[in-house]
Amino acid sequence: MTDKQLLLLLRKGRGRSMTSESYRVMIVDDEYYFRKLLTNFIDWPQYGFVIDQEAEDGATALELARSGQYDLIIVDINMPGMTGLDFVEELRSSHIQAKIIFITSYDIFEYARTAISLGASYYLLKPVDEDELIKALQEIRLELDREAENTDYFEQLKEQAERAKPLIKQQFVRQLLMHEQSVKQDVLDGQAEYYNLPLNAAYVVVVAEIDRLSERFHKEEERQLWRFAVKNVLQETLEGAGAHCEVIDGEDQLVVVLAGFPEMTDSALYGLCEHARTFIDHRMKLRTTLTFGQIYESLDQVHLSYSESLYALKQKFSNGDNRVIAFVQEHIDAEDAVFSTPLNRVEWLAVIRQRNAEAVLAKVDDICAKLVHNRAGKEIALFVLMECVSLGSTAILEQGGTLPVGWMTDRHKLFGQIYSLETISSMQQWLHLFFNEVVFQEMNDPSPKRRGSDIVGKATAYIEREYAQEWITLQQTARELSVNPSYLSHIFKKETGKTFIEYLTDVRLDKAWEMLRDLTPDGSVSFKVVDVSQKVGYADPYYFSRCFKKKFGVVPSKLLQ
Repeated sequence: MTDKQLLLLLRKGRGRSMTSESYRVMIVDDEYYFRKLLTNFIDWPQYGFVIDQEAEDGATALELARSGQYDLIIVDINMPGMTGLDFVEELRSSHIQAKIIFITSYDIFEYARTAISLGASYYLLKPVDEDELIKALQEIRLELDREAENTDYFEQLKEQAERAKPLIKQQFVRQLLMHEQSVKQDVLDGQAEYYNLPLNAAYVVVVAEIDRLSERFHKEEERQLWRFAVKNVLQETLEGAGAHCEVIDGEDQLVVVLAGFPEMTDSALYGLCEHARTFIDHRMKLRTTLTFGQIYESLDQVHLSYSESLYALKQKFSNGDNRVIAFVQEHIDAEDAVFSTPLNRVEWLAVIRQRNAEAVLAKVDDICAKLVHNRAGKEIALFVLMECVSLGSTAILEQGGTLPVGWMTDRHKLFGQIYSLETISSMQQWLHLFFNEVVFQEMNDPSPKRRGSDIVGKATAYIEREYAQEWITLQQTARELSVNPSYLSHIFKKETGKTFIEYLTDVRLDKAWEMLRDLTPDGSVSFKVVDVSQKVGYADPYYFSRCFKKKFGVVPSKLLQ
C-alpha cells in the first residue's frame, strides 16, 4: 500500500457522535405539532437514539448540522423556503454524511428518486407508520454500529501510522536517495507533502564519514554516540542556514543528510560544510571527511546527488582525510584511468636486495605521490600495495629467509590492517612499516634456515600423523601451521627435495607396503587391497594400485600371494 492510499483510507473514518449509548437525532419539519408527535411517537432510547435537536426550516437545520454532529436527520421534503431535498443537497456539499430519513405527505415518484440520489436511508409517508419507523431505525442503527467499529479501527490504524511515521519517513528518504523514482510526479509530491518535505527547494546530499572510526572506537555503543554527535552538528549547521534536513544512517557507518535550501550555491555549501568539519575537529577531536554532490531542483533527482557524494568520498583515498570534498564532474573518469607500469620489479628488487632501506622508502614515497597525482582509486592503490608485498616476499625467500607466521592473513598484525586503510597517506605509512619491520628484519635475521626447518619438521610430522585422512592438502596443512601455502611449498621442496604431494604420496605408499606385508594371504585379496587403500587415504583403490605399482614396480595384490 502506498502512502497516498494509506492517507485516503484513514480519511474515510467518520467520528462517532453518540450521547452515552445513543446516536444523536435532529428532526427538521415546519409543523411544530408533527415534531412533538414524532418526538413522543416511540421510545427512541430503546432503539439506540436520542432526539438532540429540532429545527423548523432548512436554513436553521443547516446551521445546526454544520456546528454540531448528528448521526441521523429526519427531514420533511415539503418545507417553505429551503425544501428538505435542497437542505440535504447542501449537507452533502458540506461533506456531512449523516443518515437521512425523508418524510412527506406526497407520494411523488420524483421525490423518491431524488431522495435516493442524495443517499437517503429511508423515504416515509405521513402519517408515519410506527412499525415502518422502528424498522428504519433498527437498520440505520446496524449501519451506524458497523461504521463506528470501522471508525475505531481506522483511528487505531491512524494512531499506529503516526507512531511509525518517523521510521516510515526514513524509509521514504532512503528510497529517494537509493533509487531513481518511478512514480508519477504528483504521487511523489503527495508523499513529500505527507512527510513535510518542501517541494520548492534546492536539494543536495551531504555525506559524512568519521575517519578511522572503527580503529579508534571498538565498542558499537561508542561509534553510535559519535555518529549521533556528528549528525547533530551537521543538522544544526545546515538548518541554521535555512535548510530543511533529513538525516539517516548510510551504509558503512556513514552519516547522510538530505538538505533542501530555499537557494544555495556550491561555494556557500562548501563553506557550511567546512564550518561543521572544523567544529567537529576542534571541539570533538574527531577527524571527519565531508562530501557533497551537485544541487538539484527536484526531489526525483536527489539520488543523483547522493551517488555523486559517494563518488566524491572515494577521492578521500587520494586527497586525504579530514577535509571537505565537493563532487567535480571533470574527475569522473580519473578512477578508471590506466595507471601504466606502476612498478619496475627489476629496479625494486635490486634496491631491496641491497638492504638499502632509505632507497626503498624513497621509491615507496615516489609511487604514492604518483597515485595521488593520478587520483587513483582504492582498487588501483591496493594493487600497488600487493605488488610491494610480492616484491618483499620474493626478496625474503631469495635470501633463504622465512615468511612470518600468519603471512597475508588477518592473523598477522600488519596484514590485518590492509583493508582498513582509508587514504594513500595511510597506505604509505603501512608500506614503510612493512619494509622496515618485516622485510628487512627477516632478511637480516641470522637464523632463517633453522626456522624454515622447524616449519618443515612440523609439516612432515603432521603428514605422518594425518596421512590416512583423504582431505589432507598443502593448503590445509598451511592453515594448520599458520603459514602461507606458497611459502610452505617453497621451503618444503627446498628442505626435503620433494614437493608436498610427492612427500605425502611416499608416506602413504610406504605405510601401505608395511600393511600389505603384514597381512596373511588367506581370504579375499581384492577386499584387503581396498581396505588398505582406504587406511592410507585413498578413496579410489584403482588409483591406489597405479600409484603403488609406479613406486614399487608391482601391484598391491602381488604382495598377498
